[in-house]
Amino acid sequence: YIFVFVYYIESIYTVHKAKYDSILVEFFPIYYFIIPCMIGTMIQGFFFGVSTIWLCVAIAFIIVYIEIQISISFIDDLSGLYNRKYMNHYLNKLQNDKIKHVYGFLLDINEFKSINDTYGHMAGDEVIVAIAHTLQKSCRDKDVVMRLGGDEFALFIPGVTDRKCANAFFKRLFENLKQIQIESIKDHPIIMSLGACIYDGKEELTFDELYCRADMAMYQSKKVEGYSATIYKKK
Repeated sequence: YIFVFVYYIESIYTVHKAKYDSILVEFFPIYYFIIPCMIGTMIQGFFFGVSTIWLCVAIAFIIVYIEIQISISFIDDLSGLYNRKYMNHYLNKLQNDKIKHVYGFLLDINEFKSINDTYGHMAGDEVIVAIAHTLQKSCRDKDVVMRLGGDEFALFIPGVTDRKCANAFFKRLFENLKQIQIESIKDHPIIMSLGACIYDGKEELTFDELYCRADMAMYQSKKVEGYSATIYKKK
């Protein structure tokens, strides 16, 4: 029993430390494991001779398994980033927590089809993975990076309040993207266009509405040769 309670305390400390360090813990299932075990321990402690702790441990493992499967459903298999399904969840979280000043970015690879056609789909997958790693490297721990599908990616950067900060991020991101080197595509350039819009928390935006705004801005970027970023302006 002493060992079990020490484990409870250590687990709670781990969760709170992760939150303090800005590590994503919303799918961390440790609470779901602790609570059934605590209930089983208390029942067995109050009613001597009634064995419930191992039953509750089994229930806890089932709950943890379900939670892990739910978390996996939000992850893109190829890139390891969050997927399109997670975006709706994240937007709801922003609205529920009343978080303001979050920049949303939509990116895609210019002429990605030509990479697949020329070098093969395996090379295309390598490009997707390399870009995913570069996007993560360019972002902070509290930023959210997603792959929406195909060659489309999305970023959410909280705390960016003006265009100057956004433009500084564009510059850093594009410099990092230029450093990507993939042997299978030789010297083929990887060019990305970016569209951005700000979520200020004043209006409720669905995934489709936010996507549409960023997509319109990205379409303007595609008219410019090379790396380009455009911030959506509400008419």
